[in-house]
Amino acid sequence: MKQQEERNWALAMHLAGIAGMLFIPPAGNIIAALVLWLIKRNESEFLNETGKEALNFQITLSIINVGLNLIGMLNHWEWSWGRPGFNYYYWDLRHFSLFHGTRGIVMVVNIVFSAIAASKASNGIFYKYPLSWRLVK
Repeated sequence: MKQQEERNWALAMHLAGIAGMLFIPPAGNIIAALVLWLIKRNESEFLNETGKEALNFQITLSIINVGLNLIGMLNHWEWSWGRPGFNYYYWDLRHFSLFHGTRGIVMVVNIVFSAIAASKASNGIFYKYPLSWRLVK
């Protein structure tokens, strides 16, 4: 495989998580990174390591996203039930926007770190995400 082709595939592996998160929010980021890694992992060590790193980062973000959604649902449930006398609409909207808005933060983190990683990959440099659990070895 040519060096430029290898760099382009590595760049695609990092950007696949962003595209997947946009089109299939709960797990599209994992699916996109996983598919590219499975297709190209045997073609070079650089692509294998890059794909694992991108996949681990996307899995980490999805776990964080699910956790934040669960907290948001529990918090929403608490204020909706058993609080007579409160304006339910006010509390529901406040908690809805507070915890469901965190998905936007996760998306921004994904875009920023994936863009940095893609930039490094296009130069042939391996990038290790700082906020990632290494689940796929």
